[in-house]
Amino acid sequence: MQVVVDVTACNNQSETSGDTTLRPDDIFDLCPQTTSDVDWNSPTPIVHVYCDGTTVSLHGLGFVSDNPNQQFTLGSSYDKTNITIEIDNEKGLTIDGNSTRLTATFLTALFNKSNLTIASQEGNGRMAGTYKSIKVVSKNKAVITNKSWDEGSIVNSLYTNYQGNGTKFEKETAIDWTNQKVVAEIDISTCGTGTEDLFSIGNEVTVFDGGNNIHMYKTSGGFSAYLAGNPASGDGTAVTSGIVPDRNILRVELSSENGFVVNDTVVFSKEKINKYSTIFSLSTIKVGSGEGTNQESRAKYNYISVATKDYQTATEKSSNVLNEVTINEFVAQSNVDVQLKRTLTPTQWNTFCVPFAISADVIAEKFGAGTLVYTFGSMNGNVMNFVASTTIEAGKPYIVKPANTVVNPTFTGVNIVASDPVKSGENGFFMQGTYGAKTDLLDDGTNLFLGEGNKFYKPAKGSTKMKGMRAFFIVPQGTNFAALRANIDGATTAIDELTTVVEQPTDNRIYNLQGQFVGTSFEGLHGVYVQNGKKVLVK
Repeated sequence: MQVVVDVTACNNQSETSGDTTLRPDDIFDLCPQTTSDVDWNSPTPIVHVYCDGTTVSLHGLGFVSDNPNQQFTLGSSYDKTNITIEIDNEKGLTIDGNSTRLTATFLTALFNKSNLTIASQEGNGRMAGTYKSIKVVSKNKAVITNKSWDEGSIVNSLYTNYQGNGTKFEKETAIDWTNQKVVAEIDISTCGTGTEDLFSIGNEVTVFDGGNNIHMYKTSGGFSAYLAGNPASGDGTAVTSGIVPDRNILRVELSSENGFVVNDTVVFSKEKINKYSTIFSLSTIKVGSGEGTNQESRAKYNYISVATKDYQTATEKSSNVLNEVTINEFVAQSNVDVQLKRTLTPTQWNTFCVPFAISADVIAEKFGAGTLVYTFGSMNGNVMNFVASTTIEAGKPYIVKPANTVVNPTFTGVNIVASDPVKSGENGFFMQGTYGAKTDLLDDGTNLFLGEGNKFYKPAKGSTKMKGMRAFFIVPQGTNFAALRANIDGATTAIDELTTVVEQPTDNRIYNLQGQFVGTSFEGLHGVYVQNGKKVLVK
């Protein structure tokens, strides 16, 4: 079962005048189909899911185990307009794919029932959020291999293959947060059953509330993390959910760009860290374990290092996700569910290419009614002609302007093709689709990509990467960029924005939009930067 809900309007205010008790909105109650009258503890077994706009509260009553009473914080990595809650007999209850304490084992009694009732009745059933969909979906998920590659470099290796033995340890290191970050890989398979301080970082790692510390623990019930600058603020500085191991591995990153991230989930955003601490102003930090009494780690530390900001190690994992920042490999598959990890914005044209067809109805459902879809039709002199399309074909590249902001959409029951992405065009001018991240764009003026302001951009020298599920343009060597034009469906005046080719500069000082100096090379950078007084988009 899948429930997709917009929780931005959810709150914890009672609808009864004078009632000061905090009552979060009842997203849904799930129980056996035995009654239309759903209460807190009847009929059983019963699951209650509540939300106050920032936290999802999970309860299960009438099961073999006690009510887990889990509070699941919706951090900055969650799109609150599109929260997906799923329940199945393999993963239990998940929120945006993240596991909870309502595991499949815990929910066994519910899965033994052939008919279930879903309602919003407990606590008067008040719900200020918006249901986007409630449906039973296929469990036949696509199988996709996501591969990343080595980038950047290690600046200072603090620990390598270090086995924690239940005693305190720490190391001090210099760091330049503008250009560097801290990365770690922790194997928790050797941990005990009690609470252990897995990873602490800041000015005094053995002190809980030193003002500039972050602590992450393995507990008897899961994991927790604290931004100790103000741990009792109630503003998301104490997190007890969302940290999920990948086969006993926790990959940790702390950077001024992404915040505190564990296995690709943002635990504390950079904004949250800057609000409650000044850790990113420290030029010297300590990293280790030892906060508390008898809480020292027994985990194995494959590495803890200071690395360049663009550092990443090569990884390979299987999922049902087409990820824009990885190389995606797959075979032909029928009637499967697949998720895209990418965003499309309604404020400009987005190039788009996926290995499965999307119907007009699904385009309207996922991207919004009124979404514009065009494909490269023909070349007339120096004019690239785009024509309207009502559907999206597998492997074919398009430009899309959605009616709504689209974040990580999921498509069900699609047929994935194994053929290579299509190259559309003629007379030396082509639009080439990509399924995964591309690392070898040409910087000689023959490859262009569509970027900020609906302009064509030429890759900077040495910066040849582009995210996946997109398309780039191939033009003949020596093309007169100033004369190059594009029109959509014959309406040249409607797309004047698509007339400029911008050549990115390749030297001089580069700054981010906060005015911070980030170097003199665009290598490893993604987003909008300022160089020579001009904004530059780096894909």
